[in-house]
Amino acid sequence: MKNGRLSRRITWRVLAIILCFNVLIIAAILLFVLEMSLMNSSTRGQYVADAIAGKIEASMDLDSTIHETVGKVKKEFFADDDDSGDPDDEINFSIQILDGKGNRIAGSDSIDINILKHRQKRISAELDMYDLKDTPYYINTSKVSHTDWTVIVFQHREMVFFWGIVLATVILFVMGVGGIVIFIFMSRSIRRATQPLAFLSKSAGEIARGNFNTTLPTFRHNDEVAQLCDSFDTMQQSLRQYIEELKESTAAKAAMTSELNVAHSIQMSMLPKDFPAFPDRKDIDLYASLTPAKAVGGDLYDFFVHDGKLFFCIGDVSGKGVPAALVMAVTRTLFRNISEHTHKPSHIVETMNTNICQGNENCMFVTLFVGVLDLSTGLLRYCNAGHDAPYIRDTLLPCDANMPVGVTAELKYTEQETAIAPGTIVFLYTDGLTEAENASHEQFGMKRITDVVTAHNGTPQELIETMINAVHSYVGDTEQSDDLTMLAFKLNR
Repeated sequence: MKNGRLSRRITWRVLAIILCFNVLIIAAILLFVLEMSLMNSSTRGQYVADAIAGKIEASMDLDSTIHETVGKVKKEFFADDDDSGDPDDEINFSIQILDGKGNRIAGSDSIDINILKHRQKRISAELDMYDLKDTPYYINTSKVSHTDWTVIVFQHREMVFFWGIVLATVILFVMGVGGIVIFIFMSRSIRRATQPLAFLSKSAGEIARGNFNTTLPTFRHNDEVAQLCDSFDTMQQSLRQYIEELKESTAAKAAMTSELNVAHSIQMSMLPKDFPAFPDRKDIDLYASLTPAKAVGGDLYDFFVHDGKLFFCIGDVSGKGVPAALVMAVTRTLFRNISEHTHKPSHIVETMNTNICQGNENCMFVTLFVGVLDLSTGLLRYCNAGHDAPYIRDTLLPCDANMPVGVTAELKYTEQETAIAPGTIVFLYTDGLTEAENASHEQFGMKRITDVVTAHNGTPQELIETMINAVHSYVGDTEQSDDLTMLAFKLNR
């Protein structure tokens, strides 16, 4: 903001208001002066006419009386008794005495009495002003008692309004000088009152540019500007403190982000991610995918071949984030270690459950599906611990209702088996697939999964990629709410 712009705007607005009031006051004064001039003129003219008529009745000298009265009146207006004040040699004031026939008996000057015999144009009935041969006069008359004489007093318009014009000129001059004085005083006062705002504006600009150590001005008066300065000072201190806290928070967040990225890399490195999974084997084709909802997640999958058998698992840890990732790492490690010593899926799950329940103070659990496929015979033994049933072709695999791993120790888990025909695709997934939501909070659901699995006739990798594309198309730009994990394999004999 330019220095002084606010003060000038306030000054001109206040001046405009004052001028409006002054115009109204001047108009009222001028009307009052006009009315007073007219009333004074009418009173004076009638008084003079009546006075002359009275003196005539007293048989006094007409000429001396008339000239004495005219001299007094002119001296009142023009400070002398001659006609030097008459504009353009016109007669300002005249007293004439006429008989009943309109002939002059006596008069103060040689005004042409014949103008009264002509048709007169009455300019104002209320003011008794007549236009006598293009000369405006105010006329007052008075009859002389016991005669047919008439005393006529002529007052020129310039004479009537002379003192009114003088008074109006003086008033306008005084108000003009007063207006200039008021304007100068007011502009200086407003500029002095608004000058602190310019200092505050400059300081605020420095603060906005990041200079939080800018010194704010001090004020002698405890007014609104001083209070505004105090508010700026409080804001400055708060911003300085907030910036320091933000720097610390940003540094901490950056460190946490870095650590989460490292954790994500470690977690992903624990899962098999090189495909084809078994490039030296022609009897099995397997593909898997895991997309965590956060930097680290709680879903897991694993697989390996041992003694001609495919060991595989897929699971979902309760919760998300770092705690779920830790449980996921423990679960995957237990699966690998225990599977090295037993081929029974139920024994694998029971042993994992016993170990996870130890020290599980946060009561976290894992839904888990563990399977062992004999690659030579196609016999699949499996144990389901509260997980979603997988698909075999386009049909859900029957699964017993076992408890998830980690709920309580020493549980017994049932084991089931089924034969897998050559060319059959087995598709496993977590609930992040079925519960994927779009912007309307509608879930992807089992029907859409079944439709994709039924329509597919390709490799396991193509099936998972088709399913991922279907989910992304359904949810759009909606943020992922849960880990999305899928595993599929096909037996080739």
